[in-house]
Amino acid sequence: MVPRKAAQLATLVVAAVEGTVAMCRAKRSPQPDDTAEQLRDLILAAITD
Repeated sequence: MVPRKAAQLATLVVAAVEGTVAMCRAKRSPQPDDTAEQLRDLILAAITD
């Protein structure tokens, strides 16, 4: 993976996790949505290219 793509993916992961935390707080629920599963799929696709 090229460094620029890796940095972009890392930014996306951080933003998604922070967004999920904010949504959990808003819903007053410790249960995240499907973000983790989607991120896992993106990361696996990126590292197996």
